[in-house]
Amino acid sequence: MPTVTLTKPIQAHGNEISELELREPNTGDIAACGSPFSFTIGTEEGQGVTIIPHAPSLVALIARLANIPLSSVRSMAVADTMVCMGQLVNFLGPSIPRRSSNGASTLHGFGSGNPESPST
Repeated sequence: MPTVTLTKPIQAHGNEISELELREPNTGDIAACGSPFSFTIGTEEGQGVTIIPHAPSLVALIARLANIPLSSVRSMAVADTMVCMGQLVNFLGPSIPRRSSNGASTLHGFGSGNPESPST
């Protein structure tokens, strides 16, 4: 499990903690908290994927994965929340749509490719 060292300790379960261990999310976590991100794929050559965070889902997912109360996550320094967000992007990385050299998405169901057949 990845460990995030906090720049500002927080209170959780009656203790001061300065590190969070985030377990990898599963489908149940996303179903319970909602997707922490949405993705926008650029339409022009060379444009990449824009990741748009959804704060309520992001905060709920951090609390769930670190096994700490929601109030503890809400008290975190913004910089620490951003580090946790980066870790979530790492966990979800394989599901982030990417463009192939011809501009089509390499993730089935996204982009200008044929939605009936998966990309190869």
